Amino acid sequence: MSVPAARPATPAARAAGTTRTRPRRTRWELLAWILLVAVALAVRLIALGDRPFHHDESQDAYFSWIFRTRGDYQYMPILHGPLRFYLTALMYLVFGDSDFTARLAPALMGTTMVAVCWLLRPLLGRLAAYTAAVALAVGPTYLYFSRFAREDIYIACITLGLLAVTFRFLDRPRRHQPALIGGLLALSFATKESTFITVFVAGTFFLAWLAIPRLRARLLTPVASVGWEPWAWALAVFAGVFTVLFTTFLTHPAGLWDGIYEGLHYWLSQQPVARGGEPWYFYLVVLFGEEWPALVLGAIGAVVALRRPTPLRVFLVWSFVLSLAVYSWASEKFAWLVMHPLLPLLLLAGLGVQAIWDARRRPAGRVGIAVALACAVYVIGASFSVNALHRADPRELLVSTQSSEDVKRVAERVAAQADAAKRDGRPFPVAIDSADGATFPWAWYFRDLDVGYLDYSKRNATVPPSTAVAILTQASRQRQGGALGGYRGREFPFRVWWVRDYGAMSPAKWARWFVDRKVWNPTGGMPEWIYERPGLD
Repeated sequence: MSVPAARPATPAARAAGTTRTRPRRTRWELLAWILLVAVALAVRLIALGDRPFHHDESQDAYFSWIFRTRGDYQYMPILHGPLRFYLTALMYLVFGDSDFTARLAPALMGTTMVAVCWLLRPLLGRLAAYTAAVALAVGPTYLYFSRFAREDIYIACITLGLLAVTFRFLDRPRRHQPALIGGLLALSFATKESTFITVFVAGTFFLAWLAIPRLRARLLTPVASVGWEPWAWALAVFAGVFTVLFTTFLTHPAGLWDGIYEGLHYWLSQQPVARGGEPWYFYLVVLFGEEWPALVLGAIGAVVALRRPTPLRVFLVWSFVLSLAVYSWASEKFAWLVMHPLLPLLLLAGLGVQAIWDARRRPAGRVGIAVALACAVYVIGASFSVNALHRADPRELLVSTQSSEDVKRVAERVAAQADAAKRDGRPFPVAIDSADGATFPWAWYFRDLDVGYLDYSKRNATVPPSTAVAILTQASRQRQGGALGGYRGREFPFRVWWVRDYGAMSPAKWARWFVDRKVWNPTGGMPEWIYERPGLD
């Protein structure tokens, strides 16, 4: 019995995805995405609890533990939104509290971002979306802060979700999407007050879009096409999620006003404080040092976006430029905030790689492939450097004032001594000096011990004679010297930092930094002293 020869697929059939090759390609593509998400999760979970806890991380971990053990939480603007405390407490509830689980929710957020890029395939292109996902999975910045217990990776994940849902809605409206937008926006506000910047960046873009008569219908038509009910649901979902989270699940009604007003008011009042003490061009320095491949490939993607514009492409350019400008203007500057302008830049970099691949048969395309390969090599090396070799070393531009590696070793030593004392039925009181904000990260590490916190640099403050271990700042150690004669004491680095002399930068010094991370001016730090009663080994 003969089998009729298959006819060539018509253009309509190809567009509808009914050719014989389409399902096979889709299966391989799906497999590639699954593998990438698995890799992203693995590199976030390996040795997740090993790096010493940064001051801010330990606050996140500790107050989440307080909520888990005592049910005590109220929104405080200085610690940002409540969502991350709830999610970290959930990790403790399911898996127990540990250094690993304190960072588990950020690791899952970073992994989720990789998967969310799948939704951008119809809008950016398959290779562009996959390249952006790879950058989010293994790039230095997003990998580092996916292994870091702060709220910025949460806000980045939610922002990417908002971007994907919003522009998919504008491309192909669905009635469920407005409610998703409302829910994600409420989650964003409940994560960090920088959501006001996100709303400003997106709002100015859409206002500019509406101001162009020939483009206005492309925005208004999808908004109107779903009717008013989905937008009513969007408002209801936003209000419900916002209320539940800021009121600590309706147990603290005053939190609603705090979320609406106090958060923004507090952070605007902090503008003169200028935390971080960095110049306006700080993020440009960080991007150049850690993410220059994103700058190079993102510039190519920006050219493509402006030459062949779509709403999403133009928005990515707008978002990068305006976010960088706003965060550079804002007085508080820390390395983790670079994630916000970096996100649209990485999506543009994916677009740049797509353009290079499309031009691969032309000389410019072959040059572009060589550049892209060089970029990939640097990304892998830079990511390994900051995430494995120098994970708490301030020579890395992503490392802000950081607890030293010795802090974790001291914490483990004291915890082991406390365990031995508990087995022997002996008390083991610990005294921690709270001067210079040195309560953290000890409050997290010693959460299960008998610990007293006091500023021992003050007059009339004395280390109790029953203390088994005391950890003191330099000033307190000098004041308490007479009371510690029977203890063994040693100094260790507590906090380390690199106050960068930007005037000392030069091409040669940058070259040494790129090659072996050699700083161009000395690093510094803050020491502490640990005093132990003899016989505690």
